[in-house]
Amino acid sequence: MLLATVALAAGAVAVPRAIAGRPTIDTVVVPATPERPATRLGTLDDAVSVSGYGGMAPTLVGTLESIGVSLGIPSVRGRSFNIGLYAVRRGDQVVQQAAGSSGVWQFPMSVTSLPVDAIGRVMSQRVSAAVASGSVVLSATSASLRGAQAGDTVDLIASDGNARRFVLGYVAPDAEIGGAELVMSPEQADVLGASVVTRVLFFGRFDRSALEQSLAGAGLSDGDTVRISRSWSGPSPDGLLGSADLKSRLGEFDYRINADGSLSLDPDWTSANLVYRRYDSIGVRTTCHRAIVTDLQSALDEVAASGLASAIDLTNTNSYGGCYNPRFARISGSIGSVSRHAWAAAIDMNTLANAQGRAPRMDCRVVRIFRKHGFAWGGNFLVPDGMHFEWVGEPRHTIQYPSKYCPNLPGGAIDGVPGLSVQSAPDGGRLATMFADDALVAESLTDDGG
Repeated sequence: MLLATVALAAGAVAVPRAIAGRPTIDTVVVPATPERPATRLGTLDDAVSVSGYGGMAPTLVGTLESIGVSLGIPSVRGRSFNIGLYAVRRGDQVVQQAAGSSGVWQFPMSVTSLPVDAIGRVMSQRVSAAVASGSVVLSATSASLRGAQAGDTVDLIASDGNARRFVLGYVAPDAEIGGAELVMSPEQADVLGASVVTRVLFFGRFDRSALEQSLAGAGLSDGDTVRISRSWSGPSPDGLLGSADLKSRLGEFDYRINADGSLSLDPDWTSANLVYRRYDSIGVRTTCHRAIVTDLQSALDEVAASGLASAIDLTNTNSYGGCYNPRFARISGSIGSVSRHAWAAAIDMNTLANAQGRAPRMDCRVVRIFRKHGFAWGGNFLVPDGMHFEWVGEPRHTIQYPSKYCPNLPGGAIDGVPGLSVQSAPDGGRLATMFADDALVAESLTDDGG
């Protein structure tokens, strides 16, 4: 079903299959005006992103903005949301288009929306110039998945179910836009019906300790009621892959939202990538993405070899957990998030004892073993999700970070007393991935399970 990305040679035309339920498409150009003059800097600004679950309450936004004013630190309101991509076009030629037998099909996309003055300070002048002109910016990885280039147009499904057409003004290196997939202005987000404020972003050259003290004085600490991401902080062992990175590793599908809120996925993608398997060392039975099977088997084997098999509630996991669950977390209309379980890239275990939103009760030795074999754990998400282990494809058990639950141990040990060491990063170390988790921020607005 999926119309693959087409490399357009001179004179070539990509012809899509017949599509039922085409959305109405309106072409829009929404220039954005900076709130303050852009400043060309030799180095990027510091940045601190404060995001909240379920969007940012007006009182919280006001508190954060007051902190910025009192310290003389610029701040802006940002939005993170997921939206459907219907088509990429080059003039009259179709480069990529979602297809299906009936209904409107679309590719899942993660969007980061910021005012252009902030974009120019924490991303780049190239990005802000493109957005200021009314265009949108796409990450290089995402562009490569669909054969897109600057000057193409992209059709995005708005909250009313129809599409808005934007010009792609710039294809940016992933690190230049902080790991985001698609960048636009708040004015452009308004056209799509995406109005929920999900972060307040501080940026500039400021006294880091003064900002930290003010946030703490307001009762705001990372992992309690807000997620605080600092450009100078080291990585978290439980940080997830950005949307474009996930797609480049596991493949990209198009989907349709059904009347009951369930999803139908591209059957070509599901048949090529989903594998049902019994993992004999523990007895877990589930359908997962073929790319994660070996790592999942290794993690479960080590859990069993460490004498921890009883730490996994097998009956519960096989009945209510597992990997594959193609669901849609709706924010408004067609705007919402496709769960990572649709990629079968995460497994839920012990769901009863680790319900989302409650303090996790997963054995920390199991958590560290899974991190060792390439999984991040949901127990340290802003809304704790202790049942959730999501594949990231790299060992995470040696990263020293002040995790609220199940911090890693020195040397990557599985058992012992947690240490207090914290891994640091060079200045600007997190700017390259500051917005990579925006898909997760958007999903947490309405997600109802692991």
